[in-house]
Amino acid sequence: MKKKVGRKESVSFTDLGIENMKAKIDTGAYGIALHVDGIEIVDDKINFWIGNKSNIFVFDKYKKIKVKNSFGEKQERYSILTRIKLGDNIYKFYVSLTDRKNMKYPVLIGRRFLHKFNYLVDVRQKNIHHDRDKKM
Repeated sequence: MKKKVGRKESVSFTDLGIENMKAKIDTGAYGIALHVDGIEIVDDKINFWIGNKSNIFVFDKYKKIKVKNSFGEKQERYSILTRIKLGDNIYKFYVSLTDRKNMKYPVLIGRRFLHKFNYLVDVRQKNIHHDRDKKM
């Protein structure tokens, strides 16, 4: 049975200690993109931050991927394997790190995630999982 998700949702990145980040569900996008303000590679580890540089996230394992951005241009991005929480479910998934400061939503969730974890998008709704959590 398919799980439903709205066109906008709140997600958490449990490994990063980030809760209730606004996400746009976009079936035209392929993967998941997370906004970061900066990235550095130090001693073969990826260091990145969201907001100011006082809170740096460090990952030993990462990879470079090639993606098409929203303008159809190919670009290289760093990608990390991390846990993402949607509603009551936590999934381990690759997330690309990119500058989304000019976008309305800091997280974009694409069709690869939706297909892999059996989600159906109901474009008439938003925040299905966030509203359910509030009612409990």
